[in-house]
Amino acid sequence: MRLIALFLLGWLASGCSPRDAGPSAIVEDSAGVEMVRHGPLADYGRPTYPVEYILTIGALEGPPEMLFGEVVGVELLEGGTVAVLDRQASEVRTYSMDGSFIRRISRRGSGPGEISGDATLGLVGMGAGHFALPDAINQTVSVFDAGGDLIASHRWDIVAVIPEWKSTADSRLAVRIWSEDREVLAFRSADGAVLDTLAALAARSPFEPPDMRFPIWPERIVWTAREPGEVVVGWMSEPRVTLYQLGEPARTISWVTEDRPLGEGEHEMLLGIIARNRGQTELPPDVRAQLRLPEELPAIADVETSDALILVQRVRAMEAMDRRVTYTLNQGASGFGGPLWDVFTVEGEYLGILDLGAPADVFSIRGDTILGVREDSLGVQQAFVARLPAELRETR
Repeated sequence: MRLIALFLLGWLASGCSPRDAGPSAIVEDSAGVEMVRHGPLADYGRPTYPVEYILTIGALEGPPEMLFGEVVGVELLEGGTVAVLDRQASEVRTYSMDGSFIRRISRRGSGPGEISGDATLGLVGMGAGHFALPDAINQTVSVFDAGGDLIASHRWDIVAVIPEWKSTADSRLAVRIWSEDREVLAFRSADGAVLDTLAALAARSPFEPPDMRFPIWPERIVWTAREPGEVVVGWMSEPRVTLYQLGEPARTISWVTEDRPLGEGEHEMLLGIIARNRGQTELPPDVRAQLRLPEELPAIADVETSDALILVQRVRAMEAMDRRVTYTLNQGASGFGGPLWDVFTVEGEYLGILDLGAPADVFSIRGDTILGVREDSLGVQQAFVARLPAELRETR
């Protein structure tokens, strides 16, 4: 590798702001790809920024429209309307920015605009107030306008291609397509036509050839689309993310983690979660024998971008893991990440920590606006709209 610069921030001590204190990243070049390497992020002395909540919807008790079973999508539509997909209820509900319920959209079924619920993979924004509901059982992608009217319903062989979906600012869909040998991130139209390939990676087998046991955490990518024509992607086991521009890697940001091997007690916690998911008090010996227990926690739970920022969600502490510890089909690690996100600039500078204040899944970030679902102290799901704190907005 050719060393370009020893330090990302070559500031004189007399000119440093508080966030510039501590170690600096090392920047290198490898075959035209910029490599920004950090040490342990805890050594940088960067501040923690609490998120600014604008709206939370969801309660332990109350009218049915305020109770959620499994939120798998939140989107901000035209006019400040918030759309929430509850997969358990098999419907989308819309709310005003003061939290007032407006209407229900779609319902359980297999007709035009209807969804299966259990296999409805997400609520995907498409710009102009439109959103899509991809459904793996119905094999359809249904597109609605901001008022909830069905615009189109397209047939997709969703089960065969196993896609994941991300919201965009226009009529395209950002989709991850998995096959046995490749992970492809691309823009597609609502009817399935491939528009642009954003990145292609060699797939990693979820099985170890020597034992063929299924891992509790299969090796997966976490990713997000970034306009125009960019994606940020990382493998959940590795403390690094890569920015792709027009299908080619442009910059990798990495950091050092202090990996701690998981002990027997933590393995039993994981097995207990899986048993409860199966409605059992403990796993039968034959099922336990089929699972490969992880040696350590994954490095990344999720990644999102906000204009010039890259946000990487930390993995929850083992004792905070819950029944959603394993990956879902559409959004990656649902319930898998903790409330803390490490924040970098697109150039790779480490800025500090964004604190959501509770276990949360972020579905998308639109400019300064964060859309997701969180859990309150009682474990109640709350769809939310939040805002990046002022210090991070000013950084962008």
